[in-house]
Amino acid sequence: MQRIIYILIVLFYLPRLVVADTYPEVIFDNSIGAGSYAKSIVSYKGNSWVENMNNRLLTSDTLFFTPGNSLSLRYISGDNGSWNARINYNKHKSHYRFSENDQLSFFIFVNSKNTKIKDLPRLYINSHEGVIDTISLDKYFVDYAPKKWIQVKIPCKIFSGLNKESIVTGVGFVQNQPSDREHHLFLDQIEFLPGKLVDVRLSYPAILSEAIGYDKMVHLKWQLPLSPNIRYVKIYRSTNGKDFVPVAMRPIHLQSCLDVVPNVGYKYFYKIAWVDHNYKESPASVSKDVETKILSDTAILNLIQAANINYFVENFDVNSGMYMPVRAKDKAIVSTKETAGAILSLIIGVENKQIPRNEVLNRISKISYFLLKAQHKNGIYPAYFDGRKGLPEYKKGTDTYDVQATASLIEALLIAREYFDSDQENEKDLRNRITSLYDQIEWNAILDENALLKPKFGLLDGMTESSNNLLLPIHGANEAINVYLLAISSRKYSLPIDTYYDAIYNTYGVEPIEQIDDFESNVYADSVTAEGFTQAVDSINYVDRMSKSSLFNPVYKYGVKVPFGEFSHSLMDLYKPFLTIKPNIITDSLVNWSDALKSYITYVKRRDNQLGVGAYTSDIWGFYQHKDSVGNYRINPSIAPTAMLVDTQLGKASVLALYKYYGNILFSEYGFKSWLDLRNKDESNEYLAMNQSTLAIVLENVKTGLIWKLYEKIPELKKGRDRLFNTAVLEVD
Repeated sequence: MQRIIYILIVLFYLPRLVVADTYPEVIFDNSIGAGSYAKSIVSYKGNSWVENMNNRLLTSDTLFFTPGNSLSLRYISGDNGSWNARINYNKHKSHYRFSENDQLSFFIFVNSKNTKIKDLPRLYINSHEGVIDTISLDKYFVDYAPKKWIQVKIPCKIFSGLNKESIVTGVGFVQNQPSDREHHLFLDQIEFLPGKLVDVRLSYPAILSEAIGYDKMVHLKWQLPLSPNIRYVKIYRSTNGKDFVPVAMRPIHLQSCLDVVPNVGYKYFYKIAWVDHNYKESPASVSKDVETKILSDTAILNLIQAANINYFVENFDVNSGMYMPVRAKDKAIVSTKETAGAILSLIIGVENKQIPRNEVLNRISKISYFLLKAQHKNGIYPAYFDGRKGLPEYKKGTDTYDVQATASLIEALLIAREYFDSDQENEKDLRNRITSLYDQIEWNAILDENALLKPKFGLLDGMTESSNNLLLPIHGANEAINVYLLAISSRKYSLPIDTYYDAIYNTYGVEPIEQIDDFESNVYADSVTAEGFTQAVDSINYVDRMSKSSLFNPVYKYGVKVPFGEFSHSLMDLYKPFLTIKPNIITDSLVNWSDALKSYITYVKRRDNQLGVGAYTSDIWGFYQHKDSVGNYRINPSIAPTAMLVDTQLGKASVLALYKYYGNILFSEYGFKSWLDLRNKDESNEYLAMNQSTLAIVLENVKTGLIWKLYEKIPELKKGRDRLFNTAVLEVD
């Protein structure tokens, strides 16, 4: 059992510059789902045609260049028609911008023997600005022939309208010249590569260091040499130790991976090879055999928690220690708010002997040093920094300082301060630095005209955006609870206790009250030039005012009484405060937070089960994107499991069901991916830091109460709760 729990330990001893599940320059490498590729779209008209399933390209898991599948493009180019097949960029957290020195590369297999080079489609690149040219493929084949994989490389500079700042959104193929025959191609590994690639032969064999079997997955670990020529790790599997077939390609950012096997209780054999930028392989490693075995529910939960923690062990900036959500060519963008979840997850990793204590201590120390030197206003930080330079990374160029993000990070650091409580000098020093970061926040300087906390503000003028939109204060039954508890409890700049009740138990909205049509009303416009003066005068504008009403609006939904009315947001918003705050320590007598959470969990589960989108069991629920009956219903794999906060069995049943029924496509060495769309048979290939930290924290709180206990010990917050909850409750509007 101990071996199973610690399966990922080796990963945590190696510092990494940056890790991602795939490369940002790759448009297509594999489809997670079988049958069709959800990130493609097909259209045709006239007497042309493209084979499709629900307007998507089909996939092939028997013929591919890189395992485990390729795209199938079967078409007829009619003389009185046209067709278009677009493969969309499949990542949302990161973007790819190309340059004229890059080349578009893909592998093509011409499966129809009568297809001539002139019968091949034209190709285009799609960006957020639209289609960038279409070109013929004929001149880019070095050796055209059917029935074999051929790599095609096209210099980006030949595309007219190339803009280096354009964000690539996809690559497409369109009808070229008419033909009365049916043609069939397979496409794989569509990506942008540098014009010049390192070309050094990989003459040494790869090293597969360990293969560990458990349940329906095998954990593979390897030793990767420092070679600029290695791009991928190719994984081979065999059932007899002789006939190996390729099953996966993993980027070199990873030091290990999980492979889903067909059966539990069988012996499998593995070997790996390094793959260079030209897709030439090194000699294979020595093979290792492994036998999978069924795990108990407790062991599966430990595995899931360990994988989620591993996400934060690997995804960080070595300069600042902060969590890094995306990979970029020239920057190390780090997130203020999401670093909070990383800190708590790493502490849990130490507690479970998954990560050395000193390693996490050093990383959190690095974060605190970075923050003490980082730019701030009134102790509030921007949402993002460039970790290498220590400079703010402003969204859309607007200098914005984020109160909620800062509060989340400070709260996590205070919990870390309680955890690292020894008399060693390095831990004492860390505690002092964290106290300084908390004490420097001037809560009373970031209030709006109603004496409530602003969510964001600018560096110079206090505005977050140059528009006439009113910025609502931090308020409501969400993480506002955490923010105001910090503000009320401040030793230097504390807010009055009635601020908490006014913010948490009221809801605020924007109400347009006055129509204005003169030029003065446009002083908040982004820019008004002389030429645009007439248009500005004629435009209709509104001056907003803030509306205020009680949070309490009890109604019955799906047979359950919910205290705050119908819930249109994700349950994750309601969960957030209670990842760190045990519900029963908020004793203001206005709300029993455990009961409130249970009522909303019941309501949402019943709603989602009634909608139904093909889940195998009622234990799988938690949609975060709601549209009409034919729209998208994406299951967030953290929503239902986080019900463990107040209903242990309900939450555990959900997380185990997700692993059992969809673990083969949804679960990896980083935990569950960000969403699953059962209606459209689509899955994300990315991760959300909020999801990964939430599940790690909830599983630990249910098991040991670690984060809840540490939060409850924070002396400043304990005094703040005494001020709030041991006094008479104020009347709430």
